Amino acid sequence: MLIANKLNAIIRILLVNSLENKQDLTVYALAKKAGITQAMAKRLVIRLKDSEYVSIGHGVRVVNPIKLIRAWGYTYSVNELDNIQFVAAERPQYVMLKIANMARMSDKRYAFTLFSATEHINPYVAPSVTHLYIPKKDAHDWEFLFTTANMLPTEKGGDVICFLVDEYYFEGTWNSRGMMVTSVAQLCADLYSYGGRGEEAAEQLITMIKRRLENV
Repeated sequence: MLIANKLNAIIRILLVNSLENKQDLTVYALAKKAGITQAMAKRLVIRLKDSEYVSIGHGVRVVNPIKLIRAWGYTYSVNELDNIQFVAAERPQYVMLKIANMARMSDKRYAFTLFSATEHINPYVAPSVTHLYIPKKDAHDWEFLFTTANMLPTEKGGDVICFLVDEYYFEGTWNSRGMMVTSVAQLCADLYSYGGRGEEAAEQLITMIKRRLENV
């Protein structure tokens, strides 16, 4: 990871809060959401303020969400996350529906990302691989669910890739047609860090975000 996990969590929380037009978060609220001490949250916020990404008043406010999303996307790497992979040998759209149904029946958390997520927001590239976030603590449970559904585990080259993450990665996830999708801020960062067509897809999302912010 190119930036520390704690800073990664703070940026994610601030961006999700900003793009959802919620009230500015206090340092205390930030610390609680990120699962870190208030002193640590304050130090990280001051770092962001010194770089002119946020301002501090009654709460912490993102000065320019687009600028922060781009900076985050190029200092974070989805490719460096631990993952488990499976071979589904089915169309990604069907696999995604299958995963959503398994999660609903087993009450397990997940969120689609990369091109599996852009399908729900602004289709840009038809996904050939299904990418999703799952909590680290649920890795064994998900492995059981996938193998039960005839998706076989593999060391590499799988067409279902599950990124193993901490709970704060699910900040801002939302439901689209019965499927859970990662936050738009997280998706942009993932696409930028993925490179290639991912950067192009991220710029498409940025255009959508700009229009939304202009209409607020």
